[in-house]
Amino acid sequence: MELDDIRECIANPDRMIEARFPIFREVTRLANREQTSAVARDLVIRLLPHKALLTDGYDDLLDALVREVGLYPYADPQKTAGIEEQILFEAHRVHGIGQERFFHSLQLAVFQEIANGRNVVLSAPTSVGKSLVIDAVLATQQHKKAVIIVPTIALIDETRRRITVTLGRTHDIITHPSQVYLGDGRPTVYILTQERALGRSDLEDADFFVIDEFYKLDLRDEKDERAIDLNICFHRLANNGAQFYLIGPNISNIKGLASSYKHVFMPSDFSTVALDIEYFNLKQRGEERHTKLIELCESLKSPTLVYCQSPRSARDAARTIYETSKLPISEATKDAVDWLEQYFPTEWEVIQALKRGIGIHHGNVPRAIQQYMVRAFEEGRIKTLVCTSTIIEGVNTVAENVIIFDRRTNTSTIDDFTFRNIAGRAGRMNRYFIGKVFVLEAAVADGDHVVELPIGRQDETTPLSLLLDLPPSSLTPLSQERIRTVFAESKLSEATIRKNRYIPIDDQNALFEAVSVLYDTNPNHLLWKGIPRSEQLLAVCNLIYEHLDHGDSLRRHNIFAGDQLQAVLTSLMAASDFRGFISQRVEGRWQDDTISDAVEQALSFLRNYVGYKFGRQLMALSRIQADVISRYKKAAPGDYSMFAAHADSLFMPPGLFALDEYGVPSEIARKIMINGTTIESVDQGLRLLAGIDLERMQLQPFEREILESVRQSLPLRAFARPKDEDKES
Repeated sequence: MELDDIRECIANPDRMIEARFPIFREVTRLANREQTSAVARDLVIRLLPHKALLTDGYDDLLDALVREVGLYPYADPQKTAGIEEQILFEAHRVHGIGQERFFHSLQLAVFQEIANGRNVVLSAPTSVGKSLVIDAVLATQQHKKAVIIVPTIALIDETRRRITVTLGRTHDIITHPSQVYLGDGRPTVYILTQERALGRSDLEDADFFVIDEFYKLDLRDEKDERAIDLNICFHRLANNGAQFYLIGPNISNIKGLASSYKHVFMPSDFSTVALDIEYFNLKQRGEERHTKLIELCESLKSPTLVYCQSPRSARDAARTIYETSKLPISEATKDAVDWLEQYFPTEWEVIQALKRGIGIHHGNVPRAIQQYMVRAFEEGRIKTLVCTSTIIEGVNTVAENVIIFDRRTNTSTIDDFTFRNIAGRAGRMNRYFIGKVFVLEAAVADGDHVVELPIGRQDETTPLSLLLDLPPSSLTPLSQERIRTVFAESKLSEATIRKNRYIPIDDQNALFEAVSVLYDTNPNHLLWKGIPRSEQLLAVCNLIYEHLDHGDSLRRHNIFAGDQLQAVLTSLMAASDFRGFISQRVEGRWQDDTISDAVEQALSFLRNYVGYKFGRQLMALSRIQADVISRYKKAAPGDYSMFAAHADSLFMPPGLFALDEYGVPSEIARKIMINGTTIESVDQGLRLLAGIDLERMQLQPFEREILESVRQSLPLRAFARPKDEDKES
């Protein structure tokens, strides 16, 4: 039988039973040859949903084939025949994670390489289960200080929840900058983004690290600060001798890794689910795509992800689905909708879609609400989740189906690498054996994706922001000369330039001159600490807009001058909660903007600018004014670090704001705060959360659900009092 005929027979249970002998004969032949084992594995996975229909020994034959192609997680331990098979089965058992799990053959091979002390770079499909290897390695307790670098804060929380379940009783888990290393003898696992890892001073003795989605090391855009930080993070940890495990999908080769690391590159097409991909070849614009989207959503009865290129496209797609299909009001999401309507305008499309049982997940949705969307999708309260690229960066879901509505990310056509990453979200081990992918447009061109580390290829285009953070021993003569020239041509100190490495040197030099002029005319505008007065805040906002931001990011938030930035920050500080700030932005929106546009612009400004960009820009300015005033004006400089820290937490108590990462919306966090309590660190916030009596609080059903869900995944340190508190009591 031809392969296509076999797949068609397997998809039809009646035909499969009639043709089971030739099917199994061909699958057995393919499984016995290494060159065709991947094809055999795909067919075995397709047979698994029909296992209950197989009798007369075919079920035992299928179980034998499962083991033959390495799919031990799907095998039945009770059906091993003979001591050799039992020993082989036990070799695939995962130890120390608190539940019975088995490696498949690729996972076992990777685990053994790492256990033997080798550095491993693994490229494998999304469904392969790369994270189980991490848990198993940590469970051996061979490593006392391990670091897991993930690309997003959402992935920090997902990884933390998983490791808390598997290793929470044996390991301390650190995820936030305010959490300190306990040094209590237990192994410690740091789960951090690259920015957080670079901000810590206690990782020099880390002995094992993981970089998830390691393809982000490739510096395709010289201005990509996050890729530069990831490279610096890798170099620091690897240079200190830590063993590494780099994981990511669909990579054909990796270049630029120093030969001294002696890594093992393991590219594999091993998959635990099969994929059926259907293309409709529809035009980018036109009603046909919307019609097909509706048709698919109405016909698919199992969990479905709809991938869109942008938040606006996601809103439009969700509205098309619920309006055209005339979906009824959903009781399963009613509590969440009732709560959201108290804090956001009812017209916000996220609320309108959720009211009808459709989730929306993109970067402008608050993190805690994103987490609720994923959890509701996992639990079946939401059947359709419309998303952007925020959900393809490692967030695990239970989708059987993926509809690729847009073949783009923002305005760029996706490549084969990104397509396979999105498509890899279809199917789930032991739940949906066959993932179904529906592409509304044409197929993308095939291609190989090679990751190249820029540290291994230093030339005139290598960003200075990368070179400035590398030790001299890692720099080529050309790079050393470039850095010497920068220092020689600037009035700023080397230390200031290095600390501000992510600011272009021309901008730093221009800011030096601007600060000098401002000090000579109005020194009090610079000489402040703590919280600035109105004129002082205006002065720094003008400097930031004109010399650091240039409007590049602020214009995207409809801010076109320093005084506008000052006004928006002032209104945010004065608002009692984010609801008031969002309402102001909605009322003052541009004529062509919808209410949903205004809500998401406000949320984007809070997260992407105030909570991330502004603090970095303000600290760069703080260092430069300190350099100018102390070295050239011979006076005591200002210090903007406190205000920058307040901005990073959106002017909320830092420990309370950090609970958003754990899944507690800031509105609920404010509600549980005890009057007079100081919550400066995330551990203080977690102890507050662990200790409150939910039964005695006046909570809405959604609030209670959120808090109970978060409390189930709290780390042990949330229930322990720090030593200094014990002394005080």
